[in-house]
Parts: sequence; C-alpha cells; structure tokens
Amino acid sequence: MRRMKRLFLFAGYDSQGIVGPTLLYYLQALSVHGDIVLTMDSDCPQDMVDRLTGTVLHAAAVRHGEYDFGSYRRSYLWAKESGILDTYDVCYLVNDSVFGPLMDIGPYLTKMEDLGTDAFGLVLNPHGSHPHLQSWFIGMHRDVFLSAGFDRFISGVTAQKDKDAVCNLYETGLTRLFGAEGYSCDGLFHIKGKRIYNAVESLYRQGLPFIKKSAFTRHGGSLGRQIRRVLGKAGNSTLTSAIISDIDRLNGPGYWSWLTSCSGMDACSRYFRYLYKKMNASKQ
Repeated sequence: MRRMKRLFLFAGYDSQGIVGPTLLYYLQALSVHGDIVLTMDSDCPQDMVDRLTGTVLHAAAVRHGEYDFGSYRRSYLWAKESGILDTYDVCYLVNDSVFGPLMDIGPYLTKMEDLGTDAFGLVLNPHGSHPHLQSWFIGMHRDVFLSAGFDRFISGVTAQKDKDAVCNLYETGLTRLFGAEGYSCDGLFHIKGKRIYNAVESLYRQGLPFIKKSAFTRHGGSLGRQIRRVLGKAGNSTLTSAIISDIDRLNGPGYWSWLTSCSGMDACSRYFRYLYKKMNASKQ
C-alpha cells in the first residue's frame, strides 16, 4: 500500500516568544510522518526559528493576534503559493494547545485517514446544537483541502475580538463548512463538553495521545494528581522532562512540584478553593 503523503499546517504560540522543548518534541514526532509548515503567533528570535531547520519545511514567527486560525491561514498560503499544496494526499491543521504525543502518533493518523470520511479529527465534540471537530488536530483528504470552498474559508480568516468569536466563526465554522459543502466528517474520539480538559486520566485510558495544556493550570491545580499518574504510566521520560521545563518556565519555578504533589485530598481542597473564588468573583 502506498504511504500517504501528509502536510501538517502547524500553529504555535508561546507567551515568552520561545521555541520550547515541548514544541520541539511535538514537531519532531510529527516530522517522522509528514512535512510541516509552522507559523507561530509569537515574536521569536530568528536564531530560535533557525533551530527548526531540518525539522520543518518552513517556519515563521511573528505576533499577529489572530489566534490559531490566523496561523493556519499563513501556513496554508505559504504552501499554496510555493506550489507544494497539491502534491499531498492529506492535509492537517494542528496546534500546540496540547502536550504530547504520549505515544507514537503514526497509528492514530492511519486510523483517522481510514475512517472513511472526507474530513476527520482526533476529537469530535458531539455538542447537541453544534457538533464539531476540535481544531487542534483536524485532517482533510485532497478533495477537501484543494476545494474552492476551503480556500475561501481559510484565506478569509481575519482577526476577531476574542477567542469565543474565533471558536464560533472558525472552529465550529469549519465543521459547518464541511457539511455545507457535502463533505463527511468524524472524529477518532467523541468527547463531550469540558471532558477534554478535565478527564485527563480517563481519556488516557481510552487511548488519547495528548493532554490539553490548560489541564495543568485548570481548576486551581486540582488535576495535578491525574497528570502525574498519566505521565508516569506513559513512561516517556523525554517528553516528561520537556513538560517540566516548559511548565516551570511559564508558571514559575517550582510550579511542577507543587502541581504534581497533589493528593486526593489536595485535589478536592484545590477544586473547592477554585469554586469559592469563582463564585465570589461572579458576585462582584
């Protein structure tokens, strides 16, 4: 069987303008399975971007403020204008809102591509009123990513007032586009609501190969116990070291130790403190 030729349009972001070890790990893991065009919504020093030579086809890093879809647009246009877009069988939109992969991503790519749909993703949120593929890992076969409809959609991405507007127009909007254009889509995992952030350990047991970054700071650090156990079970010391480095860099020295020292009682205590602060904030 001929191997699929894959293109990953990768959207990155770092609040400190750094190509951190977890981003580098992710890019290297993907590069085994296809070509990568990276756009970061961050002002990174050129010498840092240059470190990615040999891992990605092209990399650009400039603060544009258009969130991940603004980065997807720039990566797409680079691939289109350079004349390489139509040489691929599959095109993915991927961002670094997750840590991972916890295991080889190759089998997951094959399973998604074999779902028998025109478009696919790692996660479908089966929301009652607007089910959608989560935009941090979406793939499309040639008929979709080379279509006029997708070209208009992605080329028309513009800055929005906030992340909620981006999600409505572009994340759920992309799944709406697939339906309007007559393309079928499905996700490898069907995950409702906020479980993608909160059910770290349960989702790992189901085989999800990533942890959302927001889980590391969510609900007052009450997910630390789950995170510690998942990374221990995954047994990927290289990835774990990269995560520790980035977590402490972005959240302050010692944050990792505090987060993962969480016992069952600590998890409850942290969560209720979080709820208490949230309730008080809503009254003000």
